[in-house]
Amino acid sequence: MEEDRKSKHSIDGCCDLDFDVMPANRPAMISVPFWAQATAEGELCGQCDEGHIQISAKGLVTCGPYTVFFVTDKGDFPAGPRSADYTGSGFHPNTLIVNGEGVVSYYVAPLDFNPFKGIPTPTGCAKIIGVSINYHLNGVTNGMTPGLDNVDVFDQLYAPICCPRD
Repeated sequence: MEEDRKSKHSIDGCCDLDFDVMPANRPAMISVPFWAQATAEGELCGQCDEGHIQISAKGLVTCGPYTVFFVTDKGDFPAGPRSADYTGSGFHPNTLIVNGEGVVSYYVAPLDFNPFKGIPTPTGCAKIIGVSINYHLNGVTNGMTPGLDNVDVFDQLYAPICCPRD
């Protein structure tokens, strides 16, 4: 009985991220059928005070600048370690490298926090409610923030947060 209760409320483990395309959030010059063909799958894991996120995707804008963000009750945070330097240079842990066929073979970022416990911030923990894969029309990854929604950054895929499994 005690073991059952522990596993139901455990915040250690992994869960599958189930991404859906966001067809309304697209740049005007990209057709709806092209935008809507994007798919992604991923996994979010946490154990003790660390974790990782991994994602594979296809059907993205070829060689397009993309980032991954955690959507929280306190705004968006890069899906990567808090200790990284997010300068907007495109060379930080939440940047997706999309090839000439619109594919991200494998993206993985270590996390210096357990995502199921939330993201520690100076004003308290930010509860993660989802994960977004964002296309940057202006070619800039914007560092700590995604950018200006539906102007220079467009959420193409979104997955609600999942519950960890053992």
